[in-house]
Amino acid sequence: MTTAVRTRTPIRTEWPFYVDSVIAGTLGIVLARLIEQFGLAIGGWLFDRDPVLDQLGTTFRLGGSDLAYAGGTLAALAAGVFFLIIYPGSKDRSTGRLTLLWVTLHSFRIGLSDLALMPLTETSASKALAELDVPAGLDVVLAATAAVGLLLVALAAAPAFLAFARHASEVATRRDRVRFVALLAVLPGLISPLLAVPFFLPDPAGTVLRTLPLVGLFTVVTLAGAPGTTHLLPPAEPLERTISWGLVAAALFVLVVFQFGLRGGIPIPPWDENLNLRL
Repeated sequence: MTTAVRTRTPIRTEWPFYVDSVIAGTLGIVLARLIEQFGLAIGGWLFDRDPVLDQLGTTFRLGGSDLAYAGGTLAALAAGVFFLIIYPGSKDRSTGRLTLLWVTLHSFRIGLSDLALMPLTETSASKALAELDVPAGLDVVLAATAAVGLLLVALAAAPAFLAFARHASEVATRRDRVRFVALLAVLPGLISPLLAVPFFLPDPAGTVLRTLPLVGLFTVVTLAGAPGTTHLLPPAEPLERTISWGLVAAALFVLVVFQFGLRGGIPIPPWDENLNLRL
């Protein structure tokens, strides 16, 4: 005699929260780049390069020390570390925390990628390092370390995304965990660069737009960390979620800032030695 075993149907996250993740991922791309480029502008100011910040990034109007280029990489890494420190302090599963997670990941992506690509192409970090009298091969060592760091960040993101499960039953098995991370992290990671395009228009030279399709690829690695994640504290009671209109409003606000505030270019600092605005 066989006994039928009843399996409980998992309580799934509904589509509005996945849409929220796409919007949060878009803000993560845009805000992390703004942090990096503002850091680059600060570096340019400190080394008298007369920087101008616009919607595409920072340009230097004067020649000088290329150590200024270190500002962007350092700002991105510092932001990633700062957000990582404050992230555990937020215990909720809101879209605000999800946005913070995306900004943290993209900050690390920018800073670590800049270091990891040094032996292959010219980056801000490689320009700054060329100004220093460093031992040969140091760029390769730093690049390898950064590549490992980026891999670890991507893998460590899996538990962070799994914590947003609507209910414990949604991530009970390895297959469920892979499914959830694919929908909440990988797909938004691949779609959000498309939504980020309007923030950086116009871009006739393709300075930013040609790199956008690649920025979400690191989330594919996150998928590999999902099956083995077992230490989870998902909610015992199902969470009810809808599209976060506050998040939509925040994205539109940032878009307006990029297109109407930054598009014309802002000198950094925006005042001269007599504290007169030079916008």
